[in-house]
Amino acid sequence: MRAGDDVMRAWKGRLVFLSGLLVAGVVVAPGALTAEEKVPPLLSPGGPIAGAGGASEESLSRIEGSKVSGVTRCLYDLNLGLPLAGRLAKVAVTEGSAVKDGTLLAHLDIVAEQLDVERRQLQWKNKAELTASEARKATTEKQLAAAREIFAASRGISREEVENRELAHSVALAEHERLVNAEKMEGLDYRIARENLDRRSLRSPTRGIVTKVFKQTGESVQANEPVVRVCDLTRVLFVANVPVSLVGGLAEGDAVELEVGEGDKPKSVRGRVLFVSPVVDAASGLREVKIELSDSGQEVRPGLPARIDLGKPGGGRML
Repeated sequence: MRAGDDVMRAWKGRLVFLSGLLVAGVVVAPGALTAEEKVPPLLSPGGPIAGAGGASEESLSRIEGSKVSGVTRCLYDLNLGLPLAGRLAKVAVTEGSAVKDGTLLAHLDIVAEQLDVERRQLQWKNKAELTASEARKATTEKQLAAAREIFAASRGISREEVENRELAHSVALAEHERLVNAEKMEGLDYRIARENLDRRSLRSPTRGIVTKVFKQTGESVQANEPVVRVCDLTRVLFVANVPVSLVGGLAEGDAVELEVGEGDKPKSVRGRVLFVSPVVDAASGLREVKIELSDSGQEVRPGLPARIDLGKPGGGRML
């Protein structure tokens, strides 16, 4: 019995030791996590402004005294996709291609849809039944008029014959109306077929340059998945998030002067305020400002850093 008691005491000691290790692990772990999870400040002097994840305009903005740095980007920088899923039968552009409004960029398989459009068009343009109906209506109308005239003048035909001709004319009128409505329906079917065909083709909604081709001919795409990226280089924006104290009287339409580029000799560029957000971000105390640059195209490339000095007389505005 004594030997059995010794064994039990030994096992109890081991259990107490293991329980102590588990408790120590639970206590230490939260401290280790807390030490690793440090939240960066919203606004670092002379550093990037923390905000949304990724390379957003807010995260790329910098504030150095009265100078606010931001990014330049295309006014229209579009990731374009198709509203339908399918296989790309053709990608008609390459990176660097210049496109206009309506230029074909890519399309899915369209053979079946093209055939359906042709069939609907033939049905819509076939006027044989409607033409025959119009002739039948005119004939029954003349026959009814003649029958009524004879019946009224000499009773040369029976009233039953007159009624039969009235019925024939009514049937001809109803058939003509049915065919007129059928023609309208065929026209709508043709337009629907054209729309279904157009939905399988991706066209540029604006002029610009193809800056990225995400998918190639033969690849499958999902609905609204980006296929091509188009950027309009003729209109470039400067976007920055500005402290409320520096916005001052900056208003939409004001002419301003900015510095674009890196190095000791940035380029001086004029611009016009396009948008000053009426809302202040509660977390950072900033307002979004968008300025359209006047000297765009070949002289200012989207993506270059730029800055505006809001501490100058007029708050950066052209005086």
